[in-house]
Amino acid sequence: MIGTLAQGMLDLLLPRHCVISGRPLTHEEPGCVAPEVLRQAKLTSGDYCSRCGARQGEGVGVIHTCGRCEEFKEGFGTREVCAVGDYEGVLQGLCLALKFAGERAAVAPLSQYLIQQVFDRGLSEKVDAVVPVPLHPLRRFQRGYNQAELLARPLARALGKPLWNNVLRRRRRTQAQSELSAAQRRSNVEDAFEVRPRAVARLEDRSLLLVDDVMTTGATLAACAKALKRAGAKAVLGAVIARSTVGMDS
Repeated sequence: MIGTLAQGMLDLLLPRHCVISGRPLTHEEPGCVAPEVLRQAKLTSGDYCSRCGARQGEGVGVIHTCGRCEEFKEGFGTREVCAVGDYEGVLQGLCLALKFAGERAAVAPLSQYLIQQVFDRGLSEKVDAVVPVPLHPLRRFQRGYNQAELLARPLARALGKPLWNNVLRRRRRTQAQSELSAAQRRSNVEDAFEVRPRAVARLEDRSLLLVDDVMTTGATLAACAKALKRAGAKAVLGAVIARSTVGMDS
């Protein structure tokens, strides 16, 4: 009772608004998104490309290469990629709120979507640990957190797998991928990641679930997967919130 009154007073003094629609939220709506907005999210169902995670048209089923990934002949360094949906609408709004507006409350709905997708695809039985894509220390300091790690933590907990958030590190600061073309993205992150020396022994013969917020060309996932496999990992699978295209993930 006291908690409800306190939340009501807080809402009056510091009114909260849906990060997507902008409408005021009541004390009975504890998240950062209005319930009717969340219901509009377009999520990947049984029609998807297992190679790149892209959502496909109804009735297509599961395919292993699609029009959005066939041009990437070298692949993504992953056995398969699981994506919650396309980078548009509700998912785009939540990703932007988390990444650039400091809206950590966006982690709750996004991680729930991701958890459901990973279980639906059966990936929980295929991996030994969860690894978030790391930020450069300076960028992490500026943002205050690594959004991939925030998403990976509840996922690892739900899977009952260890979260290895100190396995990968960025060797150098890279330019924001959203500012680059597909070819530039690959060059930008080439050899930008490495496995910390003290973590190498843990990776031997392990299958890992690599987590990030948005995948566009797959260059970041590929660079991370390359570093992990070079250090001894048996396989890398990807799990992302949104599948984007060049020019959309800004």
